[in-house]
Amino acid sequence: MTRQRTASAAWREARFRQLHGYVSQLVACLIAKALEEQSGDIAVPGLPLLTRRGWIPRRPLPLDQVQLNYSAPRADTFAAAKRLLAPYWPAVEGMRVPTYSAAVHRFAKPPMFFNAPSFRLLSLDPTASDRAGRSTALQFTMGSYYDWIDTGEALGFEAAKRYAESGGASIVGPCRESLRGPFDFAGRCATPGINTLTIRASRRSSVFYLHRRTSVATARGTVHVVPAGEFQPSGGDTEGHAVGGADLDVRSTIIREYMEEILGRPDVTNPMEHVTPVDFMSDPDYAAVESALRGGGAQCHYLGTGLYPLTWKPEILMVCVFEERLFDRVFAEMHRSVDEGDIEGPGGRLLDEDDRLPGTIHFLFGPRKRPYQGLPFDEETVEGYANDPTTLPAARACLKLAWQHRGHLNIPTARP
Repeated sequence: MTRQRTASAAWREARFRQLHGYVSQLVACLIAKALEEQSGDIAVPGLPLLTRRGWIPRRPLPLDQVQLNYSAPRADTFAAAKRLLAPYWPAVEGMRVPTYSAAVHRFAKPPMFFNAPSFRLLSLDPTASDRAGRSTALQFTMGSYYDWIDTGEALGFEAAKRYAESGGASIVGPCRESLRGPFDFAGRCATPGINTLTIRASRRSSVFYLHRRTSVATARGTVHVVPAGEFQPSGGDTEGHAVGGADLDVRSTIIREYMEEILGRPDVTNPMEHVTPVDFMSDPDYAAVESALRGGGAQCHYLGTGLYPLTWKPEILMVCVFEERLFDRVFAEMHRSVDEGDIEGPGGRLLDEDDRLPGTIHFLFGPRKRPYQGLPFDEETVEGYANDPTTLPAARACLKLAWQHRGHLNIPTARP
């Protein structure tokens, strides 16, 4: 009996690893099937995200016009969703109801996988307005990254399992069916991603930057905008979480992610790094990015919000446009590879030192370091990535919307 139990446990663990691998290996097929089966939840034709009317504004909004409101933390445990999903995971010692995060941590062992406080989206009102003239209100409370993994990302695993078992006929399983639709956030912890398309604009043309994701816990091997990250407080003391704190701010997340994914700084939300909370203005590198994003040098616009069709994760879509001299000054020390991935080069190749922008020579200090060349912001390149199934839906949406509104955003494009 013991030998049979051991063999059964080993089979379940192997099967879990196989299906967990399918989430990345079959991601393009899974997304396509998810969009097909949920076509009624797409309010904006052509965008590969689930949306409601008004979730994508008619024109990009300056970030100051978006309200972020906060409610005190709730006692939700998401027990119903976790109980329905529990049969999918192998047994984990010490847990009566095993969770996806525990199973991933134990059996898949991805790098950069840890729990952290995360802002949880409760609702979105695209018709809200206040005395300051701000429109579009997003209501948040505090959640956790592992609660998101256990009730949101787990839907991707369920989808991969159903897709494999049905021969590609469906991704819908019991947990997805039990939830009251993608736009009802009550039954799951819906923590948003902040997805920022970065554009370096010169007088006659512009370039943009993408990441090919490598050592990440989710969506490995796909292409995404850079930077992109979880909407989370920047580490440290959680005392202010009852009222949201200063980190309930999209710019703070974008600044932090620029430091990590462009300039190679450590992840300050990672408790294993033992990094102290960030004082943006006391750190020279942070201060430069902070000044660019808050001082008006970089133009940051909100493109809208949609749900990733596979896991129903809220995706906040942003675009930041930098004038070329500002970009070159702020990101002179750009890294071509960081923990999360590699900057995409022409034709999808890896960049090398020869791909840095041509530098000027200072008579005292010699050649100055410069950022890497980006991808041309032209119709062919934008459409190529926006229609590529290996580009994540949030990135595809950012590219499509930025191209559609390039005149409004003052993004120069090369003439054909």
